[in-house]
Formats: sequence, C-alpha cells, structure tokens
Amino acid sequence: MKRTFLGCAFLVCMAMPAFAAAQKPFDFRGLRLGISLDAFRHEEPARATPPGSVAVCDTDLEAASLGMVLRDAHSLSIACKWAHRTQNGWSESLAVVDGAPARDHVLRFMAMPGDASPRLYRMSFVIDARVADDFAQALSSKFGTSRVERANGYQTRTWENAASSITLEANGAAASARVIYRLKAYEAWLRDTTDRWRLAAVHDAP
Repeated sequence: MKRTFLGCAFLVCMAMPAFAAAQKPFDFRGLRLGISLDAFRHEEPARATPPGSVAVCDTDLEAASLGMVLRDAHSLSIACKWAHRTQNGWSESLAVVDGAPARDHVLRFMAMPGDASPRLYRMSFVIDARVADDFAQALSSKFGTSRVERANGYQTRTWENAASSITLEANGAAASARVIYRLKAYEAWLRDTTDRWRLAAVHDAP
C-alpha cells in the first residue's frame, strides 16, 4: 500500500511541471504573451534583424516614419514593431521566425481593468510559405499536436492551452503564411468591449 502511494505521488510530481507549463501563455522565442509593455521595451531584446533593433510603438513620434498611425498612450490597443535607425531615419526591422526574416510583424498590447501597464496579447508574423512547414514542426515539438482545419483553400493549424493559442494560416497557392499568437482572456475582453461600443453607437444614432 505504501509503495503504491509513493508511486502515485511520484507520478503526480512528475506531471506537475507539464501541467504548470500548460497553464502558462505561449511564448515566441522566449517572449511570452502577457508581458507588460514596460518590461517589453526596457528588458527584452528584439527578435529581429539587424542587430540593435528596438521596439517602436504607435504611441512614439518615430512611429509615423514607419507608416504607423500615432495614438495616445491611453488607447485601447497599442501596436509595436521592431525598427532600427538608418541615415534616412527609422526603418522597420525584420522579425526572425524559425531562423528566417519575416515579411511583416506586429505586437499588440492592451490594459484590462486593474492592469498597471498594457500587456502583450497578440503577436502576428507574415512568413514565407517555405518556412511554414518547418515552423509548424518546431511548434509541434514544443507544444504538442495541433488541431487542423481546412476551408476555402486555407489550412489553419492551431496549438492551444488554457491561457493562449497559436494559429498558423496558410494557403497552398500563396507565397506567405501568417502566424498569430493570442492571449485568450485579453482577446475575449477586447471583443466584448468592442461589441459594447458598437451597440452603444447604434443606440446613440439618430
């Protein structure tokens, strides 16, 4: 009886790290969903090329030179991109996904009620289609088997845990694919807030 109890306790202890990992938000090259905007800007190096790239957000004056729309620091959602300074001003950097430069990227932050700082709730990358399969294998080896859905020529692979999800959307005829990391609670709150605003606008309309 005692040996059986010890064996069960051992299995529970072995499973605890995996269970804890399943509750944590997903990360992109160590950059985890849910990190605060302050920590992201001051503590996290850019996952982009060229070296020395920094985060530029649409609350920064430099954002205009990257084609971003300037926003107030109290905006519902704040978008950031990695960028670097050139002789002609600021230029957008290339996020590195699976060892290859991405075609486009954006990282979005938002503060829910009670948050002292906006938190990273979405990361989006446009990658070359030739990189998609290798990246999918890397995600599967790290996070487990994906859920696959096919519709209208698109294939969507989804990795999901209690807190977050990753989707890889690809069209067999396209030269690119899109990877999106999402923090579930923040995405749900954003949808709910947007729906309430739209409903209020309809009621206020003459």
